[in-house]
Amino acid sequence: MNKKLVFLILLLLGIFGLSNAQTEKELRLNIINPGIAWENPIGKITTIEYNIGIGYNYSYPDLNTIYGEPGFQGQIAPFVDIQGRRYYNLDRVESGKRKSKKFLALRYLFYGPRIAGNVRTDENYSMAIGPTWGFKRNYERWTLLGSLGPTYYFDLTGTGNVFPLNFEINFGYRLKGNL
Repeated sequence: MNKKLVFLILLLLGIFGLSNAQTEKELRLNIINPGIAWENPIGKITTIEYNIGIGYNYSYPDLNTIYGEPGFQGQIAPFVDIQGRRYYNLDRVESGKRKSKKFLALRYLFYGPRIAGNVRTDENYSMAIGPTWGFKRNYERWTLLGSLGPTYYFDLTGTGNVFPLNFEINFGYRLKGNL
């Protein structure tokens, strides 16, 4: 069943359409959640971003065992973050009226085994999928990125639930832009 879900996610990310791109390719080293991100245009106003690294993740309540530590629970773990983005204000950015590109996205997150933290889970791997709203602002070679939205999280044991507000904030150095 999980293979079908991953296939469905990738299919939905690709449905945004194919045409001449007005968005640009970008290769970025992220600092806040260390990793490397590759954003690739797939349409005039759509991109897919692949972000791989090691980052901080808060705990999803239904994936914890009774052996977890009390209080806020978080972990440092490897992750894969895939977002299919549809930018909706590129004309205002190009005209100089706005400085931040805004987007709606479908986001898929995969977290691997915990490296550090106080989370105790039944399964080493967890996943999340959901819609997000976000912004991206470029400062010469630097990029500030943020997004938020609800997510459905689950693990390989079949446990899952809805988390009302999943958020992301990142700051990165663009190695290559407008390739």
